[in-house]
Amino acid sequence: MTTNYCKSTKTYTVRGITSLEMDVICAVLKTADRRCFPERDEDGNWYSNNDFVLLLEDNERKALAKAARQLNPLQ
Repeated sequence: MTTNYCKSTKTYTVRGITSLEMDVICAVLKTADRRCFPERDEDGNWYSNNDFVLLLEDNERKALAKAARQLNPLQ
């Protein structure tokens, strides 16, 4: 798997990803979207549930949800 970053569009391209790697990425994203960030905290950030994994700012939480939605048709 290789990744390339385009400075002008500020996007990444991933090439050569195996189906197993894609399955793992999808599983992690969908699980995190569904189970780890149920509600925004008082400070406006998204903390993962009781098994603290990480903190997401609002724009990161939205990006996670978008990625999980976009990957859904691949299943």
